Parts: sequence; C-alpha cells; structure tokens
Amino acid sequence: MNNIIKIYEFLKYNRNKKYPSHNSQNILKLFPYVNDPKFKKSYDILSKLCEKNVVMHSLAVSLYTYELGLNIKNKGHTINLDLAVIGALLHDIGRSLSHGIDHGVKGGEILRKYKFSNEIVLITERHIGAGIPKNEAMEIGLPPKDYIPITLEEKLVAHCDNLISDIERVDITYTINKLRKKLLLSSNNHPAILRILRLNNEINNLLNNKNNI
Repeated sequence: MNNIIKIYEFLKYNRNKKYPSHNSQNILKLFPYVNDPKFKKSYDILSKLCEKNVVMHSLAVSLYTYELGLNIKNKGHTINLDLAVIGALLHDIGRSLSHGIDHGVKGGEILRKYKFSNEIVLITERHIGAGIPKNEAMEIGLPPKDYIPITLEEKLVAHCDNLISDIERVDITYTINKLRKKLLLSSNNHPAILRILRLNNEINNLLNNKNNI
C-alpha cells in the first residue's frame, strides 16, 4: 500500500501544487481503494508489466474515475464504482506490448490471461477516444468488431482518460485540439471528435442532473 500512497501523494501535489498530507488515514478518506485487495492486486500486475509513466497515468485516470463516479452515484445514478475504478487502473495495460491504437485490444488479451472479468476486459478494449466502430476498426487493422463503450463504467473510464494528459487533468477543448492536430484536421466534424464530444456531454449531464426516478 505504501507505494500506492506515495504515487497518490505525488499526483495530488502535481494537481493542487501544494504538499499533501502524509497521513495515510486522510488519503484513505480521499481514495479508499489504496487499501482494497482487488485494487492492490491489479496495481501489482500493472506495475510489474508497464513502465512507470504508464502506471502513473493509469493511477491518475483511476483517481479521476473515482471522483467523478462518486459524484454520479451521489446524483442517484446507478454505477458500479469498484468496476470503474479498477477498470480505469488497468485500461492501458496493453501499453506493455504496444503504444499503438491496438493497445486496447492487447490489453484485453493480457487481462484474459490473468483471468479478469469480461467487464474489465471490455473497459480496456473500448476506452480509446470514445470508442471505435467496427467499420473504422477494420480500416485500421483491428479485429473486426465494435469497440464503442456501452456501459456507464466503460463510458466513464474513456471520458476520464480523455481528460488526463500524462498525469495532468485537462479540459475537453485541450483534448479536441490535441486530436485535431494529430489527425491534421481543420474542424471538429471528424467522427472520432464528434464521439468524444457526445461522450463528454453525456457524462456532464449525469454529473449535473439528479436521477429523480
């Protein structure tokens, strides 16, 4: 647990630009998963396979997923927070084999070997951008199937990943501009960008509106 706490403290310092408390009990209140056996097991596998920068990014996405997921839950929406947080931690495990667009697929293969649930596997496979439809997947050489996030947990991890650059939290404008530059686009009309914007709106609607049902 101590190693996770140290990384958590670094992330909090980087985000808030002030030294965090070194009291582990305070940290547990802010992010209780550092003491969760399933989280620790997942972290051990991730840190064994991946470089430190990938581990740091994955923890940053997991922390953000917890914070937004808790807010969504407190609005009365149904979400499996355990699944989302651990899925976020493992979403980039495929980068141990590839840093290409196939790292989601590679991650799914790794997680199957480690006997993770299909729900975790799908979070990993479907996290890139706001997902990749079957026709686009075939064009870029991925196995021919849909990689569009369907469940709230899948969508939340993809969204939080979009808003973390390395370990820094960024806004949606930063993310879209970065993607436009990468794809050499002059507008936001590309399908991948439109999907990211729709996902951003969907998550924000959940964060801003209570479920009155």
